[in-house]
Amino acid sequence: MSSPSPVDTSESLDPLDLTRLTQLLGFRLTRAELRIRRIFVECVQSFDLKPVDFSLLVLVDANPGTNQRLLCEALDVSPPNLAIVIARLVKRRLLRQVRGRQDRRMQHLHLTAAGKALLEQAEGRIQQMEAALANALGKTQSGLLLRALDLLARVEVELN
Repeated sequence: MSSPSPVDTSESLDPLDLTRLTQLLGFRLTRAELRIRRIFVECVQSFDLKPVDFSLLVLVDANPGTNQRLLCEALDVSPPNLAIVIARLVKRRLLRQVRGRQDRRMQHLHLTAAGKALLEQAEGRIQQMEAALANALGKTQSGLLLRALDLLARVEVELN
């Protein structure tokens, strides 16, 4: 009895047939999301931010005095996880918490001057990224993609 000979991996392999995968919407969306996410992460990392930090700063800037519950819903983040993000941004003096006048348990969130300045710089970088992506797609395709993504975000699929 002879044992199977080892496979020679030094030979160049033909490219993988991805046809079945590339016909799947979920696969293609995931691939695109991973690529765009890497670019987005690089943009915000240059400001020592994580994507959730950036999103939270944008929401607080647009909604001064908002609270953690509303941010959890908007970002789809659990309260304990968002509390960690908020604490990190407060420690960096980008965000400040103000107790509610009527309900002292409520914490209202506001950007500090440093938070506004950092957000302005980060948003400028993100806008450059967005412009490059929109340019790559073209105006019509960009608009169609945004509408399609909005539709997909509302889809509910029932699996048996």
